[in-house]
Amino acid sequence: MPIKVGLQYIEIWKESMEEVIQEYEKDPVQKGKIVFYGPSYYTRWSTKWGNKPLSECVLGKSGAQCCINHGFGSSCPEHQLYYYPRMIRPYEPKVLVYGCFGNSEAFGYTNEEAWELAQRVIMYTLTDFPEAEVYLVSAIRSHDISDEQIEYRRQLNSYIKEFAEKTPRCHYLNAFDYAPLTENDIYIEDGVHFNEKGYAAFADFFNEALKDELAKY
Repeated sequence: MPIKVGLQYIEIWKESMEEVIQEYEKDPVQKGKIVFYGPSYYTRWSTKWGNKPLSECVLGKSGAQCCINHGFGSSCPEHQLYYYPRMIRPYEPKVLVYGCFGNSEAFGYTNEEAWELAQRVIMYTLTDFPEAEVYLVSAIRSHDISDEQIEYRRQLNSYIKEFAEKTPRCHYLNAFDYAPLTENDIYIEDGVHFNEKGYAAFADFFNEALKDELAKY
């Protein structure tokens, strides 16, 4: 499969992936945590975008901060695979929460191609860390999503769900049909990214979906 997009710099959006990764690398490496990995719906879950950080919203049962946010906006599975050696492997996660949906179509990847690349991220994690659990997050909605986009995203979700059901240590998290995330008033003006209400619902979703893992911290 040919690489269809810049890996360190996205020319069409004038965005540097490498600069974002280097910012993450300035922080001390924390091992044995829950690592969130994926595109901008994780990236914007931070004070930089005016939101209470993910690490303060999804807490261990003891109240400990146990989640690391390694989302980087505009990324698709091609980028996520490329940066795996720097954003996942050194952190030796006990849990990977992986949202592979986002931007692939804009870069010319089909659902099938994007999912093929995402599977490599998943399998590298399962192989590198034999005790790790991987939680695969479905595609999420956007404001006034069209019927065509609903079908497109459900197709990708079906791939993810089927894979999780037959792969040990993999779990499917269906955020697409989580009722609070189907409302139209949870987005900022672009109709894609969450506002404060949206991130509160996202936090509720993960606190429930990951409760067994959070109980370990």
